[in-house]
Amino acid sequence: MMSDVSQLRAFAGKLRSAPSVKARRVRATTVKAAVNIKKAVQADLRGSSNAGIRRIPIQYEEPFLSAPMTVTIQIGPEAKAGGLANIAFFGTSKGGGGHRFYEHAEAELDTWKRYLGEAMEGLD
Repeated sequence: MMSDVSQLRAFAGKLRSAPSVKARRVRATTVKAAVNIKKAVQADLRGSSNAGIRRIPIQYEEPFLSAPMTVTIQIGPEAKAGGLANIAFFGTSKGGGGHRFYEHAEAELDTWKRYLGEAMEGLD
């Protein structure tokens, strides 16, 4: 008696590819969150009355695995922004610091967690 093992083979194939598929989904979800944070920070800076602050370039680095099961993305002003970025986000004794940075990341956190949870669910 010969049995059809095609479904079992298909399932085994999904199991073999699951880690790489999930890793791609996690990476894509994390990149999307980083882009959203970058855009929010840029929009915040564009609202400045200071022309120099409006032009501060914000970048994010491509995600990398910093440890097992840990994806890291760095988002922030480009080095050429110098002290102007510090003034924009943190201020000085004379003022400034009216622009948000960490708050934009916090605002994106719930959305990112929801999509990350979906990315980690079982494969179709």
